[in-house]
Amino acid sequence: MLEWLGELTEEQQTRVIRDAFAKVAATEPGKVVFSALLEQLYFFRPCLDDAATALSNFAKEKLLSYFGEDADVRIVEAIIRPPKGK
Repeated sequence: MLEWLGELTEEQQTRVIRDAFAKVAATEPGKVVFSALLEQLYFFRPCLDDAATALSNFAKEKLLSYFGEDADVRIVEAIIRPPKGK
């Protein structure tokens, strides 16, 4: 289905994936999906066994790389930013 993606260089793939992440994360359904995936990958909770640790490490390494170099700063800013209208 996404054979064309495999034909791109690693740099091009990273750019395409980052762009797709940004577009999906900009929608309400996309936010729900990312939230569910991050929860299932133990992104925001402690890992109590080796399987959970492996999932968490994968999520952190891969997903943060797709979100971009300053993802950690933007995530922290989003967490501490007061909700709109408050």
